[in-house]
Amino acid sequence: MIPSLIWPQGEAGLQPLGGMINGLRLRLPDGRMVEPLATAPWIDEPNVAALPEILRSMRGEWPCIPFGTEGATTLPDGWPIAAGTNVPPHGFAANNDWTVTENSGALVAEIRYPDDSPIELLRRRLRPANAGVQLDLEVLPRRDCNLPIALHPVLTLPQASGTARLNIGPHDTVWTHPLGSEPDPCPLVVDEVSPNLNGVLCRDGTEIDLTSLPLSERAECRVLIPNASGRATLERLDENWQTVLEWNPGDFPSLMLWISNRGRQGFPWSGRHLAIGVEPCRAAFDLGATISAGPNPVARLVPTTMEFRAGMVWHTTYTISVNALTN
Repeated sequence: MIPSLIWPQGEAGLQPLGGMINGLRLRLPDGRMVEPLATAPWIDEPNVAALPEILRSMRGEWPCIPFGTEGATTLPDGWPIAAGTNVPPHGFAANNDWTVTENSGALVAEIRYPDDSPIELLRRRLRPANAGVQLDLEVLPRRDCNLPIALHPVLTLPQASGTARLNIGPHDTVWTHPLGSEPDPCPLVVDEVSPNLNGVLCRDGTEIDLTSLPLSERAECRVLIPNASGRATLERLDENWQTVLEWNPGDFPSLMLWISNRGRQGFPWSGRHLAIGVEPCRAAFDLGATISAGPNPVARLVPTTMEFRAGMVWHTTYTISVNALTN
């Protein structure tokens, strides 16, 4: 049984694995209940036990500390050498069970890291906030450390191309991922900077509007927006409502977008995963702790790690909500 809350404008749970939000349903002013967060299509299928923990029941939203993973990959010129360290993708907390309880009308989840980790404990609280939820995240480090961090909301997308519109607020650059997406398709030029999200450069010399979703062709794309505004909306033009994500840009100065547009073909994706990760972060993409803590290109513009101090709790608050679109 997954601990959950029900209130007049919604319902939500927190599953133990990854501390992920489960079953978030929120009420629009006209009475409709909508589900702003995505759930992986394979979670009830056979053989999920063979998947990495983060994928077995991937859904909703979860914190990533440290953010990303590390592999023995070669990055383009200007980037440091990747460490090739074998670490769980998106950190220990994203791949293990949290203890979840209900306390005074909130869901409280906690997880303790292994003794050799510089992080001792993560705690998160989910509270109803009208047609939305407020989330509080606390990090207790056992040692001084600099780590990349992120939040990982994954939003639902409609089926028809161009029937959703993403608005990330004022921004001045969009950086494409230095590793691309091989073997999965992505039209974007690797390791390129474009001036805005509605005109990102493609390999064939054209530009693509990444605010108009879903894309018309299968694609798996990751881009980073430094100096993000702290607010992003996904307008569901097909159903006349929107999801609103708000966070503290002082804590998470960048925004990484994971546009999963039926592009991944291997198991368990099988060309059917359609969603967008809208991920506030303090990181050099999702390249892991070694790259983010070193002299990387993104760090010339914005911090790419959080400086944690032993025994000092770090705290951040963010919200996920829905409302009706107005003409």
